[in-house]
Amino acid sequence: MSADSDASTLAGPRGAAPVTSLASSMESVLVDVLLATYNGSRYLAQQLDSILAQTHTSWRILVSDDGSSDETLAILRRYEARLGERLVLVPNPDAGRGVVRNFENLMQASLNDGLARWAVFADQDDVWLPEKMASQLREMARIEGGDAHAVPCLVHSDLTVVDEFLSVLSPSFARYQRMDPAGCSQLSLLSVNQVTGCTMMVNRALLAQALPLPAETIMHDWWCALISGSGRRSFIDQPLILYRQHGANQLGAKDRGLKTRLLRMLTDGRGVVQRVRMLGRATRLQAEALRQRLHLQGGDEGYVSEYLSWRSRPLWARLARYRHYYFGPELDRLSRCLLWF
Repeated sequence: MSADSDASTLAGPRGAAPVTSLASSMESVLVDVLLATYNGSRYLAQQLDSILAQTHTSWRILVSDDGSSDETLAILRRYEARLGERLVLVPNPDAGRGVVRNFENLMQASLNDGLARWAVFADQDDVWLPEKMASQLREMARIEGGDAHAVPCLVHSDLTVVDEFLSVLSPSFARYQRMDPAGCSQLSLLSVNQVTGCTMMVNRALLAQALPLPAETIMHDWWCALISGSGRRSFIDQPLILYRQHGANQLGAKDRGLKTRLLRMLTDGRGVVQRVRMLGRATRLQAEALRQRLHLQGGDEGYVSEYLSWRSRPLWARLARYRHYYFGPELDRLSRCLLWF
């Protein structure tokens, strides 16, 4: 395992309970599984069964549906009859507003309810490996130390990329996407999200600081990752989920090899440029929202202000230091510098 925060910080404060005793005490503590659904009947039962097969057995599934018109709700009601209070259908008064607000509804429900100390995010079409929650709980115990109530903490992991029939396409999502989740920092997260939402575990302190999600939120997992920049975040360099790729994915694993990307430019150059520019505007607005949130909460907003100040400079000034602010493959870095304002 590796983490992007300072090792001394992750070790927890002096005098904190040993990680082994914390981990053993977690076996009976409730974890909320936040499952957002929308027309997911084809794969939903497999995902639910993989949650039922977790070696950590103290969990509760909170489900928010975004207005499904297929058999999703019927499947959920069958599992609700089987699981009783372990599966809760959370009313969604704003159904139809999309994945970000659907997950926000779940985050708020878990925080308001107050029963679970941690929450994990779940997509409707993946399959969890049996040790997923247990592995994340052990790492969460390590990074929380004695500050669970005060410090926002987030744990995420790698994934195995599979096709719709669960045949392996890549053993590592991080390597397939040419990402470096273990090395991402609070600064690099401002321009590129390397925290995959369906692998996240967060504590209540993070939920409290993240909510409500601002209008500028690009994705709920990205915003949670940004909030963790003022606390502790750790990446488990081990696949804990089978990340299913199929035609209806909201977001999926795309080949980011040079050959494929050059082909995209040749076949859809105008569209690529437009999407890059739109993302540039969105990341700037999201960073401005983060700066405001940190200011209101009394957090350290200095690095966000530095980033936004640099982005407002003329191109010639940004060219001198774009590698400091933009992370990832060189083609990505340069395109952001040239197209983001």
